[in-house]
Amino acid sequence: MKPISLTVKKVLKFVLKLFVSGVAITFIISKIDVNQVWNEICTANIWFLVGALVIYVASQMLSAIRLNFMFAAMPLPLGTAMNMRLYWLGMFYNFFLPGGIGGDGYKVYYLNKHYRQHVKDLIATVLGDRLSGMTAIVIYLLLFSSFFVEKLPIPMREYTFLLIPLVVGAYYLFLRIVKRGLCQAFTKVVSMSFLIQGMQMCAATFVLYSLSGTTADMESYMFLFFVSTIASAIPIALPGGLGVREAVFFFGSQTLGTDETVAISLSLLFYVVSLISSVPGIVYMLRPSLIEGKKEHKGTPFYQT
Repeated sequence: MKPISLTVKKVLKFVLKLFVSGVAITFIISKIDVNQVWNEICTANIWFLVGALVIYVASQMLSAIRLNFMFAAMPLPLGTAMNMRLYWLGMFYNFFLPGGIGGDGYKVYYLNKHYRQHVKDLIATVLGDRLSGMTAIVIYLLLFSSFFVEKLPIPMREYTFLLIPLVVGAYYLFLRIVKRGLCQAFTKVVSMSFLIQGMQMCAATFVLYSLSGTTADMESYMFLFFVSTIASAIPIALPGGLGVREAVFFFGSQTLGTDETVAISLSLLFYVVSLISSVPGIVYMLRPSLIEGKKEHKGTPFYQT
């Protein structure tokens, strides 16, 4: 029997993601008042949404700088502007090419081709960057569960913050195992990740404020926001975790007692904010030559070796 071609695998993978998102969205639609959610979205305060977009874009710029710290530790010195452009192209791929290589995959491909870096090292670096963000999110979740979200039904909730050193230590151990040189960027990367996730929480707060001036139980909404961010990172649904993110907000609202309509509206509007922020990356997809600046070849491009 002939092995399934790579193209067929990609198609099947996309169909599976489409199915998961479709099932999740269909289920949620059957459980909520769609008209009420639509009304919340249509009457959202545009200025708060603009503020959310600005903050989110700023967080992505910091994320690109964080990734460059990781590249420098490989070592792979890239120009800041060039790295930023490559990062934005990756964001575009993550949203608009669901059946393709994906943003992280493209970065690995591009840097392997043009800078002759080992694929294994590039994967370790990009994955390490991703996990630094997850580490910060878990820290926020532990802090929220210990000090702010009293309705959370977990044993010894008040002491979950004691797990923070274990989480940070696990991330350091991961870097040490996959590529020891990355450890030199550990402090910078973790600190920046905590700031970046804090900025994204602020962006989500702006979105929440845009919805009928909602301010009640803010901590529970932000807790669900971070849980949904982790869920959306699992590659089982369409880009951005569409459907999965909303499912987290729906079931989480039932557990924590938040307003389901507001929670779903927050999820959808934040998805739109992140989607809009990735659109500029299309420029570098259409003209890949713009990724590299004429004076930014600080690595060793393949055509100069």
